[in-house]
Amino acid sequence: MHAALSKFFGFRSFRPHQEEIVQAILDDRDAFAVMPTGGGKSLCYQLPAAMKKGVCIVVSPLISLMKDQVDAANANGLRAGTLNSMTTASEREHVGNAIRAGELDLLYVSPERFNTGLFIERLKTIDIAFFAIDEAHCISSWGHDFRPDYLALSRIVSEFPNIPIAAFTATATPQVSQDILQRLGLRKPHITRASFNRKNLFYAVQPKKNVDQQILAFLQDRLRNRKNESGIIYRTSRKNVEATAEFLQSKGFKAKPYHAGMPDQQRNAIQDEFLQDDCPIIVATIAFGMGIDKPNVRFVLHGDLPKNIEGYYQETGRAGRDGELAQCVLFFGRQDIVMLSYFIKQIEDDEAQKIARMQLNQMIHFAEHDACRRVSLLAYFGESFSETDCNHCDICSGDVDRVDATIEAQKALSAMHRTGGRFGAGHITDILLGEKTEKVLERGHDRLPTFGVGKEHNKVYWRNLISALLAQGLARVEDLEYPVPKVTDEGWKVLRNQREFQIIRQQSGERAATQKKKSRSRGGR
Repeated sequence: MHAALSKFFGFRSFRPHQEEIVQAILDDRDAFAVMPTGGGKSLCYQLPAAMKKGVCIVVSPLISLMKDQVDAANANGLRAGTLNSMTTASEREHVGNAIRAGELDLLYVSPERFNTGLFIERLKTIDIAFFAIDEAHCISSWGHDFRPDYLALSRIVSEFPNIPIAAFTATATPQVSQDILQRLGLRKPHITRASFNRKNLFYAVQPKKNVDQQILAFLQDRLRNRKNESGIIYRTSRKNVEATAEFLQSKGFKAKPYHAGMPDQQRNAIQDEFLQDDCPIIVATIAFGMGIDKPNVRFVLHGDLPKNIEGYYQETGRAGRDGELAQCVLFFGRQDIVMLSYFIKQIEDDEAQKIARMQLNQMIHFAEHDACRRVSLLAYFGESFSETDCNHCDICSGDVDRVDATIEAQKALSAMHRTGGRFGAGHITDILLGEKTEKVLERGHDRLPTFGVGKEHNKVYWRNLISALLAQGLARVEDLEYPVPKVTDEGWKVLRNQREFQIIRQQSGERAATQKKKSRSRGGR
């Protein structure tokens, strides 16, 4: 095994968990591995494919991902091919001849290709070593990227009862993991669940104001002395992708857009430029990144709120795959919730809509939570973090400090109560600032005792404070489509002076961390 590892991959030793997984596959056992992005999942099936008799059938969801993996496998000396909707007739003939001659180690296919009776019957005529299911979370309706075509993979056990299955994913909660095991029908599998803790990633959440200007400020600060660092900026819509890329180009940055609406040839060219460091910054939708094996991505920014934590984790996981420090910053504003809630409302299947709403709630909780980001992230994946201070997120490392805001909280909670808990955060903010909007005047809210009591702060402050009230359970939103904050029992304790309320005060990222380091060097915390 170690000789093959050195021959094909040039490594002298395995990464954590790889050796046990490879050995299980060599022993003809089913296997299921949950390993974070950058953990070396592809080696776990490529190495035994090179060592075992027969061909490994790899089911992979994206054509571009297949191409990259086939190219990488062939470059390492393995014999790999692919069959998908983009494969030409001559390429299909070449692959077929190679399989029949026993000259192929790996055959990458799409789930759509697998889900045809003719293809399955043809597979029964060749020598198959084992099946490898990449991005296995796609088979679970509880996962963040459910694909109905993956359900056909549940046929493997019945159609090929004597052939092992190895399934891999980078993001799966315990619930999703159990769903994968059941749907694939894995038989007494070797199970690996690696740690989700990427110690080299710095997580931060910043209030979203003018996001393009905030992204520009980050890049100017980050790249001041590191001109050629690579990074990915995620935006939700194609329109925003193009607008942000154009804005950054106007400011002198080498940044290019990437989204599913672009021609394949153009997308592939931009992806190659990024991988070869010719274009250091990519502004993209979630269409970019799956299978991208670029070790030196130093930052991942989210200009909009992701739909779920799995997607967020997978996207941030594209940073720092070389183990060096990398920054992950999420710009969060509650306006994103309204847009995502609208998209969720368009989902026709009631169960799928319910799951999407639950996942969005979990993402919102992560963004608004005012405790260690790492603890919150790991807890979502069922993993505990024993340390009280990770020292590598904005909460723990000094990017924020806490200040008493009990009086301000009382003002905001009072405004919520006095308006009957029927108005959104924007309207509550207008009341506190004394804004005589048409809605405020129409409802008579300019005559409330709380009208204008918050003029000492600006609109951004009050919106952030209301988000903090929600995050700490002093207010709650029952309907994401109409996000109206209502006072909770804990909120009433603040109103009655039975408890205090603190809010985190944002500082400026790296400057705050530097201040904390200086403080420690002087003997402070």
